[in-house]
Amino acid sequence: MLNLKVILSTFKLHLSQSFSRVTFRFCIIVQPLIYTFIFYMMYKDSSYANYANYIILGSGLTSLWSSICFSSAGDIERERYMGTLENLVSSPSKFTTIVLGKVLANTLLGLTGMALSLIFTRVFFNGSLHIEHGFLFFISFILMIFSFVCIALVIAPIFTLSKNARALMNCLEYPIFILCGFVFPITLLPRFIRPLSYILSPTWTVKILRESSLGIDNFSIFYREMFILFCISMVYLIISKVLFSRIDKRTRIKATLGVS
Repeated sequence: MLNLKVILSTFKLHLSQSFSRVTFRFCIIVQPLIYTFIFYMMYKDSSYANYANYIILGSGLTSLWSSICFSSAGDIERERYMGTLENLVSSPSKFTTIVLGKVLANTLLGLTGMALSLIFTRVFFNGSLHIEHGFLFFISFILMIFSFVCIALVIAPIFTLSKNARALMNCLEYPIFILCGFVFPITLLPRFIRPLSYILSPTWTVKILRESSLGIDNFSIFYREMFILFCISMVYLIISKVLFSRIDKRTRIKATLGVS
């Protein structure tokens, strides 16, 4: 119950802090609309019958990833320069619990980008999200949220240990768009790069969301893809636990989390 209270209080505080920043409001309100327009221009003359699905899911996932990526780096960076990062790490509440509250808030804010993309596509482009398998799409959506939370829990401690968080943040955003098939299918990538795509959970997130919405040709393959996504996400959780443990040891030995 104590951990739940810490998560909820961190969640509420982080929501209010995020909305107070102009840059973040741009990321969750304006940027999804820009992505939606770009995807519309890419797919409007395509042969896809339900091209609106590619627009909404593509722009929604890119917005969600941008929100998580920039927030995971930006939050740690702000705490470091405000001199509060050491206090968070050494507070009675676990640092992992505090970060989880921030990550959940960032995920919720990122999901608003998907909702805005849906509305924007419907109003201006007369397109709607077609869902062929409602229940499986819902399960896929939950798995997507779980997967992105797990990724954020890996990214956050990496940025905590590194003092080049902003450089890492800028290097992570667009490669994921390409490697995970947000913009175009990964089958268009060179063969030697594809194995990297397959170890990234967003790749499988894109696959199961598109398949459950557009139609599933082989259910056994679809369930296998869901299982792979879950397994990769669990591996991310284990990695995050190791990284947070390393943060704890480094804090006690070197005390080098601050700016200096």
